[in-house]
Amino acid sequence: MWIAIGVISIIGLGIYFLFPIDKLIVERNSEPLPAKYAAFQEINEEYKSSVFEVSLVARVVVSSAASPNPIRIFQSVNDQLIIDCDAKVDEETKHDNSYYKLDTTGKVTDSIYIAYNGYWGNFVGGFIVYTNDKGAYYNTWPLNGDTTRHEVVQLNADLSWDADRVEAKIKAIKSGAKYYFFSSLSNDNVWYRQCYFYADQKWQLLWQKMPGYVNVPDEEGPFRYRKDIFRTGEVSFEIPKDVKLLHFHPEEKMKYSHIIGGGDGGFSVYNWRGKGFFETTVAGKNFEFMVSKLVVEKEKHNGYQPSLFTVEEPGAATDLYKPAFYHSSKGFSFYSPNAKKLFLIKLKN
Repeated sequence: MWIAIGVISIIGLGIYFLFPIDKLIVERNSEPLPAKYAAFQEINEEYKSSVFEVSLVARVVVSSAASPNPIRIFQSVNDQLIIDCDAKVDEETKHDNSYYKLDTTGKVTDSIYIAYNGYWGNFVGGFIVYTNDKGAYYNTWPLNGDTTRHEVVQLNADLSWDADRVEAKIKAIKSGAKYYFFSSLSNDNVWYRQCYFYADQKWQLLWQKMPGYVNVPDEEGPFRYRKDIFRTGEVSFEIPKDVKLLHFHPEEKMKYSHIIGGGDGGFSVYNWRGKGFFETTVAGKNFEFMVSKLVVEKEKHNGYQPSLFTVEEPGAATDLYKPAFYHSSKGFSFYSPNAKKLFLIKLKN
């Protein structure tokens, strides 16, 4: 880690001496900001308003190509939402997750930390079903906050059923069980299919030995019971239709770069960086906000529609900026400025 920090420091010093600020910034804007935008604020914990309350509800450390959407929101039972956050801070926690339950007012009412211990947690209706290659258990935390562990009843664990009996049971499960999903695994080059199902007020697991490789289609997997409605880190070169860019106020014309990736390197440009002033609607009321260190580009390839980027320092690479909101019909909204943060915006009581 210290070697990496040293390399970054050397690169930073090289940029400073080879490209001093007076060469990276070539012009400054002397025009004052129009008075009507003076009260606009950035969306953060310091946002002050007599109408709106802004709070940071989730922050994560991880954000990478392996986890481009580290915060997710999905619908659950009791008309509530659940926030799912990657909890990785090191190698030991890379498969852990934190979950936050929100009621219809947007209030966090409960949370649970699921540390990976060989089992994967699957949200199905009012249950979390924990599965692995050997068995499973479940609790009813989404329904009532209860984390009591209940064992899943296993059928045909000794593989004594004949093929016809197994297929008949699967047919009955598909037609009669409230929930069911499949998974597959191999052991000593032998493939097995597991059918998890909820019937007779308990979760059960049916084992099936297969003649070869088994692929479980998405329409029969556990994730079909979970509907994500919002994910941080989603990128787009277009401004969302529920957000309006009211004004861009240039501050300094500078050199910055775009990193293309994929071995294609990048390129540098000179353009104005400044503040963007935006508007959206929260709970039927206009919500205004400001974004600093913003650059706006218009290119022929997208019909000269504005694309938004942020640039932290002169000479630095851009980050694509998407003013991403999820507006709930219950009267609150979520906002994500980047992959690592999620804010909740609602009316003051």
